[in-house]
Amino acid sequence: MHEILTLQFGHFANFVGTHFWNSQEAYFTFNESLNAPKPEIIHDTLFRAGITSRGTETYTPRLLLYDLKGGFGSLKKINQLYEAPGENELPESTWNGQIETHAQMPYPKNKYLQYLEIEEELVSTEETENKMKIETEDFKLDETVQFWSDFNRLYYHPKSINTMMQYQFEDEFMPFNIFSYGKNAFLAHEKELDSFDENLRFFTEECDAIQGFQVFTNIIDGFGGFACSFLEQLRDEYPKTAIWSFGITEDRTWASEEQNSYYKQILNIALSTTQLTELSSLFNPINTPTINQHNLNSFYHPNLNLPYHTSSIVSAAIETATLPFRTRHNFTSMFDLITQLNWRGNTKLGSLGLALPLPISNFGEVDVNKLLHTENNNVLQDLSMALNGNEKQNATTILGQSVVVRGLPDQFEPLTGQNPKSASQIIAEIFQRYESLNSGSSSFFSTSVAYPIPNSFPKIFRHLNSNGHVDMSVPNDKMLSVHSVPTLSHLTISTKSYNFLHQLANILQNLNLNLHPEYEGGDKGLTRDEFLETRETLWGLCDAFEDK
Repeated sequence: MHEILTLQFGHFANFVGTHFWNSQEAYFTFNESLNAPKPEIIHDTLFRAGITSRGTETYTPRLLLYDLKGGFGSLKKINQLYEAPGENELPESTWNGQIETHAQMPYPKNKYLQYLEIEEELVSTEETENKMKIETEDFKLDETVQFWSDFNRLYYHPKSINTMMQYQFEDEFMPFNIFSYGKNAFLAHEKELDSFDENLRFFTEECDAIQGFQVFTNIIDGFGGFACSFLEQLRDEYPKTAIWSFGITEDRTWASEEQNSYYKQILNIALSTTQLTELSSLFNPINTPTINQHNLNSFYHPNLNLPYHTSSIVSAAIETATLPFRTRHNFTSMFDLITQLNWRGNTKLGSLGLALPLPISNFGEVDVNKLLHTENNNVLQDLSMALNGNEKQNATTILGQSVVVRGLPDQFEPLTGQNPKSASQIIAEIFQRYESLNSGSSSFFSTSVAYPIPNSFPKIFRHLNSNGHVDMSVPNDKMLSVHSVPTLSHLTISTKSYNFLHQLANILQNLNLNLHPEYEGGDKGLTRDEFLETRETLWGLCDAFEDK
């Protein structure tokens, strides 16, 4: 079955994960005839079939997600699929005296979530007009999304939802902002709930032939430590299984360099980077786009101050780069792709780029040169990590690369007096251009499956028709009609990582650990020897990625 189990650690990682799962749900088609061709996306890779206590069949993500208390918004651990009849009713009491009930007011559902409930009721009806209205209505999500659950379209299995009760979301007096806090929180969480054995095994033991784990985690705060502790235990159980970790930071949360909290964030990232690199088969440090680094173009205008927007970009990059693991044709396993990229064995840090959309017209017109990060005015969004406000340096040597092109129709409209272009011709041109980068190892993958744009996705596209093709005649206010977009991801193992690692090592070289005593507390506190070892590990990683 080639199953993949997804792990999500942290509030912003769950923003990314919500977009990811909403896109997976958009691939599903219902009420197909028996003679219909099998879908290209193999849903069983990421989803599991099950039966509720009521005997209802379910299909839910194979997922474990973690967030702080108060970080789930309106999402309940026990949702409508798993609620037993009368579960919310108060038990009968023999007490004849006065009874007072004290209950915390639940976080209210926004208009979008309310409409989803209506849409669910309409699935089995013929009310096509009302369904279309729900699909096309603007729910003002830019204004109403505060939590990742505010645009979540799926039901989750109760074992997927894990609350870290020791910390409160956005608690100013006890913030979850230290790597060691995460290490200690994992220890306390497991002592109390044993969720690793209880919940992880619940999902993995159902798998026929698990191909790997994909991890979305914050690394700028305590969740980096929590994820590292989780993966330490996971590696003991699955020493040879592929683990692809995405360590995500949100640019707007960075403190200024003059503040003490900035050096805490750097230390969190350094500790997360060294440990996740060791524990993972491939580690991708990701920073959300910044205003300075954002490639503004006519087709793509996110609000970089909204996590709802920036997480959608990160999610689209991850979803596209990992697409070969769950397709029916040209399937590539997670282990095989990672092994091909990291053919030297000691270069486990990757950089991720994304063209969202891949700018191509109805006639198949695309400038392949603008798809390379080495060209000026390129449309490839670089999501790799840079520190100190430095621009991300162009890679001088690419050791391995994986290019995924998706969403091109079999044949485009013909220009006057010309034969129509085919997708295979254009894809061959794109791949040939990437081959010119002289990578040590290259993997090229293409599919006609476009990146889906559900109505939960931000309205960030301009001058695109409903198929996501460039059409400058489409006015700006018509972005609601975009249902899917062609997309390109470019994953590289390259000397670009040297710059990030070297910056981290330099900062740690001059960092006085005595000024940050909070890292030493608890059973899993950071010792001086571990700090020095982290610094030496960073210098060692620098050597592996140095262009010699």
